[in-house]
Amino acid sequence: MNVSGRPNLTGDASRSRSQWFPNLLSGFRIVASPGLVILAYFEQTLWMACLAFLLIVTEWLDGFLARRLHVESATGARLDTIGDAAFYASLMGAVTVLSPALILAEAPWIVVAIGSYLVSWLASWMKFQRLPSYHTWAAKGAWLVVGAGIVCLLAELNAWPFRAAMIFVVLVNLEAVLITLVLAQCRVNVPSLWTALRDRNRSTPSPSDG
Repeated sequence: MNVSGRPNLTGDASRSRSQWFPNLLSGFRIVASPGLVILAYFEQTLWMACLAFLLIVTEWLDGFLARRLHVESATGARLDTIGDAAFYASLMGAVTVLSPALILAEAPWIVVAIGSYLVSWLASWMKFQRLPSYHTWAAKGAWLVVGAGIVCLLAELNAWPFRAAMIFVVLVNLEAVLITLVLAQCRVNVPSLWTALRDRNRSTPSPSDG
């Protein structure tokens, strides 16, 4: 509302337009991620690496813009979650196309990491009937850790960075499960378990209240 008591239509319209920027980046990530598999199939590894880098940049940029423009929303957070899932699934598919033997050798580690995602999603769905969209600091760091692990794996330098990345993914999803257990109601964009605990303690009345 402005000083005349009328709705601030200009400000609302500007905010609505601004919301499209980060959401458009998430949408791009959803649509473009399968391109990794296509490029891998045609053995265009350089272009595949460029696309993967671009997708990682958009993952950081959409969150940055949403915070910078103050247009964070539940819809944007869930689009971001879908984009993350599309990227990880496509990246794993691309690596499988390039080096199926490597993926087969590392299958136990991959299965455990994927299983941790399913546990995280199931916990949130059972409690809130929604998939989690917390976008924790650890989850954002996982992009770089997984990317580095896959590079080491494909270059046949060492398998342990990739395995360490899968362990890190499990820890990220364990934190998401704990956040789900701590939250009283469904929320998006929860940076860490510590944040969830802090907010819960703030909202809990002291024994002297009432």
